[in-house]
Amino acid sequence: MIRPAFVKRTVALVVTLLIAVGAVPLLTKNKNFAWSRSFATFTPATEKKSVAEPTPTPRRPDDPQALIAFRNRLMSEQREGNQHGVYIEALNTHEPIAAWNERELFNPASVVKLATTLVALEKLGADYRFRTEFRATGEIDARTGALNGDLIMLSGSDPSFSIPDAQNVGDALRRSGVRRVNGSLVVVGPFTCNHNSQTDISAGVFRRQSRLALRDNTRFETDKSPYNAAKLLLAVESDTLLHILQQQNAHSVNSMADFLGDYIGGVRAVRDFLVEKAGLPDHEVFVMRASGLEINRLTPQGTARILRMLTEWLRARGYKLEDVMPVAGVDYSTLAGRFTEPEFAGSVIAKTGTLTETDDGAAALSGVAMTRKYGPVLFVIYDMAEGRSVRHLRQMQDEFLKNLMTELGGPAALASRLEPAPSESLQSRLILADKNPS
Repeated sequence: MIRPAFVKRTVALVVTLLIAVGAVPLLTKNKNFAWSRSFATFTPATEKKSVAEPTPTPRRPDDPQALIAFRNRLMSEQREGNQHGVYIEALNTHEPIAAWNERELFNPASVVKLATTLVALEKLGADYRFRTEFRATGEIDARTGALNGDLIMLSGSDPSFSIPDAQNVGDALRRSGVRRVNGSLVVVGPFTCNHNSQTDISAGVFRRQSRLALRDNTRFETDKSPYNAAKLLLAVESDTLLHILQQQNAHSVNSMADFLGDYIGGVRAVRDFLVEKAGLPDHEVFVMRASGLEINRLTPQGTARILRMLTEWLRARGYKLEDVMPVAGVDYSTLAGRFTEPEFAGSVIAKTGTLTETDDGAAALSGVAMTRKYGPVLFVIYDMAEGRSVRHLRQMQDEFLKNLMTELGGPAALASRLEPAPSESLQSRLILADKNPS
């Protein structure tokens, strides 16, 4: 079986070679070419137009003092100006506040997860739950506790299936009378457990953690139809997609985002949504991984549009941005240790992005900052590390954003989130055949 990790490494190598011959846009390239729907060719941007272009910036904002100081500090460190980009606008009025290289392409790193989040919510809905079913092809001997047949796992592509889930399945089967399986574990469809991206490794984790006595080796199949009539023993339903996305983004779980991306149609579905629904120009979007690993390209202004669309989608359904993203200085997340000062804690909702080697490193920060003068402001800060310390760039980003918030009247903490998110662990539920969820 060809492992997904091998395929991803191969694709990464191909894209790297394409960069070498100029097929994939580098950060310093101009954007007179648009990425075609295949990974093979570029076509002139004039030959393919987006369904909807983003609303042009009504005016170029005067540079706030915070941006001037940020730019001067970068230049004082002998950095390349075109390797840094900023775009900030008021959420409620669309008024631009700061812009620097806002239409240039950058590697957004894990900020791509915001695009994956938006597409998943649009396609599945906030209350969607993934269902993993366990069925039997043979009869259970009540006297010996033997399942004389195979144990079938019909994967529902749950990106959050965990070790506790595997343990609960094993315990529930033993309570129902199954003490051993005189057959195989048959895994049907892609399956992940404990954030392992490979189905075979995840199946091994499940076998060990469920502590089921399985006689034969695990088999892997893709067609579920032969097993639809097999006897249902139990099912595991995940927590809601909304809660899964909160954990994915708070902890930047790459395997979860990539698995979810595959489930909603792959990176092509993400990219097509950004062009056709969000209205990003064709040549300003390149998505290689739904997690943001490896080589991806977005502009600061285009990212702000994604963030705005995500915010509006949530608001229209009674949710808030902090329902799918962490609050700095409050939640345990990749923002730990950032914006923790009493005056700033609880005033920044953001997604981080970090690459240490790809494109010589990148630090990204995108989200909403609450200010007294402008209310919530959308911000996108992309900094390419140029082979230097990513941690140092994070510190500079934080200083810039704090200075900007002070310049905009000061920070205003979210009254609704001054305490950490209710639960760090997702709450799946076990459903026995012909019984209610538990």
